[in-house]
Amino acid sequence: MADIDTRLLRSFLTVAAERSFSIAAELRGCSQGTMSLRIRTLEEQLGMRLFERNRADVRLTDAGRDLLPAAQAMVDLHDRLLDRANSKLIEGSLRVGIAEDCSSSLFPQLLSRTRETYPSLELYIHCGSSRELGLKVGTGELDLAVVMMQKELPSAAKLSRPRLFWVSAPDFAVADWPVLPLAGYPEGYALREAAVAALKSRETPFRHVLTSSDDRAIQSAVACGAAVAVMAEGTVPGDLKTVSPSPALSSPGRAFIQLLERPDLQSEAAQIVKREMASLFPGA
Repeated sequence: MADIDTRLLRSFLTVAAERSFSIAAELRGCSQGTMSLRIRTLEEQLGMRLFERNRADVRLTDAGRDLLPAAQAMVDLHDRLLDRANSKLIEGSLRVGIAEDCSSSLFPQLLSRTRETYPSLELYIHCGSSRELGLKVGTGELDLAVVMMQKELPSAAKLSRPRLFWVSAPDFAVADWPVLPLAGYPEGYALREAAVAALKSRETPFRHVLTSSDDRAIQSAVACGAAVAVMAEGTVPGDLKTVSPSPALSSPGRAFIQLLERPDLQSEAAQIVKREMASLFPGA
């Protein structure tokens, strides 16, 4: 069997994460035809069909699901091997912003990885709203920032497009509330904007019962049945349920997680941190 190009594995992971060839191609910076060719080449090399394709969706086959963890491990190992070879040569400092609505697990992982692999690289982490972080990158107060927004920014690198879900306590019934109680982030956060837009599109009466930049506070308000909230794919706690769209709740859609950088940022340390950030998002 021929050696497998890591670009094929990265393409496979991106299609699996996004369930869309067109979105995966956009994230990987290639055409949809190139993305399809990469997946077909990988399937031919492995001798197995990895995806079931139809007009509405792209789903992993059983073989594709079996391959997923091994493919991710191989890509991670490849990147870590290259990083370790260069780790002692990388030094300096970077000011990094991470949006609070996607930071609860992101910045501990980023700090842990960089400290382990690049001991001479210093990171200064600033958490805030995506709106605030975008302004700070623009003024040069931050070197890099991971933001979550409802629209794509032409100057940003695309990391992920997570689906958004309405979430409630298991026994919460939307129909029981003439005015829907809403828990969420303050203004300037994509999850709040998505929730408000979805409710207004159905003219559903609502009121904000909790506004906090602490995701634990939002989860607690939802868990006790005091409110509903919009959460991103992969962040919904196991004790909460996702609520299907209804006449009162339209789908909140997807968010865009993107990486912003200072225009004149060219250091090797910055390239390393950008790659580490991208690796924290499946398929990025």
